[in-house]
Formats: sequence, C-alpha cells, structure tokens
Amino acid sequence: MRLIIAFSIIAAGVVIAIPVLVVFTRRRRADRLRRRGVKSYNRTAGAAPAAAPSNRQ
Repeated sequence: MRLIIAFSIIAAGVVIAIPVLVVFTRRRRADRLRRRGVKSYNRTAGAAPAAAPSNRQ
C-alpha cells in the first residue's frame, strides 16, 4: 500500500512538472531569440522562405 502511495505521489509530481518545464523552456527560448532581434520566434525550423533575400552583406 505504501508503495502505491509513493508511486502515485511521484507520478503526480511528474505530471505537474513536465508542462511547467515545457512552458518555461519555450518562454526562455522566445526571450533569448527576442534579445537577438528575431521577431518571429514561434516558427518551426525550416519554415522560413528560401527565396527571401538576405540583407546581410
């Protein structure tokens, strides 16, 4: 019985911790990209159009 209670407490902690960590990592990533000047930080990798000219020289 104690084993079931222990595993249920651990499982509840994991169920709560995973979404919280996902939100914090997304927020940190967006903040880092915003500091670098990237405006559209919600795009997936590779979604940028290939034909777009670059203004870097």
